[in-house]
Amino acid sequence: MNKLIQDVRYGIRTLLKRPGFAIIAVATLALGMGASTVIFTVVDAALLRGLPYRESSRLYHLWEKTPKQEFNKREFSYPDYQDYQQNTVFEGLAAYTGGGAILSGMGEPERIAAPRSSANFFTVLGVDPFIGRTFQQGEDVPNGPRVTVLTYGFWQRKFGGDQGVLGKALTINGESYTVVGVLPPSFQFALRNSDLWIPYQPTQNQLTRRFMHSSNLIGRLKPGVTPEQAESEINVIASRIEQQYNDSHAGTTARVVPLQEEIVGTVRPILFVLLAAVAFVLLIACANVASLLLTRSLARQKEVAVRAALGASRWRVVRQLLTEALLLSLAGGAAGLVIAYWGLPALVATLPQSQLIAMPFLQSVQIDRGILGFSFALSMLTGIVFGLVPALQSSRLDLNEVLKEGGRQSSAGAGQRLRSALVVGEIAMAVVLLVGAGLMMKSLLRLLQTNVGFNTENLLTMGIVLSPAKYTQPNQVPDFYGQLNERVRSLPGVVSAGTVDILPLNGGNTTRFYVDGDPIPAPGKETEANVRVINEHYFQTIGVPLLAGRTFDERDNNGAPTVVIIGKTIADRLFAGRDPVGRKLRYPSVQVDPVTVVGVVGDVKITGLDEEIRPVLYYPSRQSGGFNANLVVRTSADPTSLANAVRGEVRSLDPDAAILNVNTMEGMISQTPASFIRRFPALLIGIFAGVALLLASIGIYGVVSYSVSQQIHYIGIRMALGAGPVDILRMVLKQGMILALAGIAIGVVAAVALMKLLTTRLSATLLYQVQITDITTFAIVTGTLFAVALLACYLPARRATKVDPLVALRYE
Repeated sequence: MNKLIQDVRYGIRTLLKRPGFAIIAVATLALGMGASTVIFTVVDAALLRGLPYRESSRLYHLWEKTPKQEFNKREFSYPDYQDYQQNTVFEGLAAYTGGGAILSGMGEPERIAAPRSSANFFTVLGVDPFIGRTFQQGEDVPNGPRVTVLTYGFWQRKFGGDQGVLGKALTINGESYTVVGVLPPSFQFALRNSDLWIPYQPTQNQLTRRFMHSSNLIGRLKPGVTPEQAESEINVIASRIEQQYNDSHAGTTARVVPLQEEIVGTVRPILFVLLAAVAFVLLIACANVASLLLTRSLARQKEVAVRAALGASRWRVVRQLLTEALLLSLAGGAAGLVIAYWGLPALVATLPQSQLIAMPFLQSVQIDRGILGFSFALSMLTGIVFGLVPALQSSRLDLNEVLKEGGRQSSAGAGQRLRSALVVGEIAMAVVLLVGAGLMMKSLLRLLQTNVGFNTENLLTMGIVLSPAKYTQPNQVPDFYGQLNERVRSLPGVVSAGTVDILPLNGGNTTRFYVDGDPIPAPGKETEANVRVINEHYFQTIGVPLLAGRTFDERDNNGAPTVVIIGKTIADRLFAGRDPVGRKLRYPSVQVDPVTVVGVVGDVKITGLDEEIRPVLYYPSRQSGGFNANLVVRTSADPTSLANAVRGEVRSLDPDAAILNVNTMEGMISQTPASFIRRFPALLIGIFAGVALLLASIGIYGVVSYSVSQQIHYIGIRMALGAGPVDILRMVLKQGMILALAGIAIGVVAAVALMKLLTTRLSATLLYQVQITDITTFAIVTGTLFAVALLACYLPARRATKVDPLVALRYE
């Protein structure tokens, strides 16, 4: 122990003598270890730890799968849920569904997220209330008691943490609900945004209609039951449902998916890619510090030789030098923790709220004891990695040669070769990172340039929610939206305005249908399409072309025959060579009159930016509208400048209406999951690649600069024999660029191999319409690295041309 303390004291004194060297080394390591700590913290929260529920590994999400591949994952109907409860593999099976509501009576009416759940939902999850209770059996039946459970964040925001909230009444959608409990701070349910929860009390239609798919199911497996056994039994029940209700469930099966996989499955490949990228940055940082230590060890050869001559063993010398390296790494790790403490909240702050909801592990992510342990272990490991080789190199000395007065540094050649190898490795890893970042950036640009089927420029959007308790007459809701459209269109700067129930790129409900008069398809083989409810000005506002027939008008009201407009995909698929206008569509699961096709419009991307065009049916809001709608306003100038004026028109018509999600269409598109899942990693890997490029350029500059300092005598001889500045410049540049080109070549090969290795998951998740061997990206990356390396070599080369031959010939 005493010897270790001596080594540490001597190492600290030695480092303090060269503060510039220590600061550069610590700063380099801090960048690498800080970034590594941040990303590992996120990976740990998302993948290594369980969900914040009791024995979360036994929780599974259920999905219904239909024969249609384009709709192979959907919710269950409520009668299905009742049937699936009769199983022997789950301790409990709970249902939940989304829901928004208007909270009134507490200042300005507010739109809140109020999902509904069966009474056993929190019991199945294993969540105990913070105060009060959760739902009880019998509260999730039609016309059951109006109770609600608040989330911890909502309780703090609206009630200031007042524990007297229990028993208070909240006015939700015009009805009084009693607060019976508050959920704990740890409760985060990524699959549904929530401010409060209310019981899932099915309507009469939900209880009786098998085709109304709106119930999500979560089950807790019994101990000892495998997922395969559970899925097998659930599919036996699905088979019985199919036989009994073949018209609505033909070919339908069920899937059982781990709940953690359902929540983090889409981000897992992203996190692994980020982890690999940050590991590359750390390796480059280690290589840079190892190069610095090699240079420093060459300058200390005489000191090491004296210690060896006085009796120090080779292990004693290695231990001392390794101790100094570990001191540097621990200091770098401490500085890296500071960067991580600052960088982690900054990283989370860059995410839109919609993405934080989808990734709850980021909402409470923090650097805890486990992460501190990881950081310490990483510091020790990096210290050994970058310190061991220089230490061993310094311990291999020819004492006679080194101790000669004026003797040359005997191991300079071997040290220089090792430094050159490290620089080649740095450049190769920088190439891999830059290629990855370049491919992701190009993919993101391609995605954002995707033709969505309408003009996204100068479009303002805002959601509007009306209180059902206030609008009880049949025509009140369509009259409100009709008046609102007229008022908004009369505002200065407004070109047009329309409404739609669900904005493009946000998915939505689907329905199955077939063409009346055509052969009736087998059950389950009907065409399935997304549904949109719009007013007569919607297509004109967003710029969707009318291809045949007409759009909706005032005649398409509640007293008129039901009509529909179809997208081009449906027209091409079902009416090839025939005029679809005037034809009728029937629904296999509903006994209602067929609807008449009155028009055909261009295709619009209804689901994700990166997904194929899907069939869509448009219904007139005067016949099918609900309390919720999205107002879309086309402006002649910046749409955000008219947001307050449009909001004012809503308030003047109904002060109790809730207004939410005010945004531009372009802003909304940039926040869609498909855009975020590519933009976020592209940004981070771009930053990592920039750091890698900086470190690699510093590395090659250091190697070339050191090489010049070692060749001063030789350069002086050449200049004395007639070599000009251009000859010296060419000689030095050649030495440096050989290393750069070798690193670039190795990096290109490694990048291609790595991209091909990751091709399936990477292409599907992170890349969009971009080949992993994209020539343009590789050309830009290699050209950029070549230019940076040339600049890094030019600076010491230019200094070499200014050497005075007389001084150089005396240099030793």
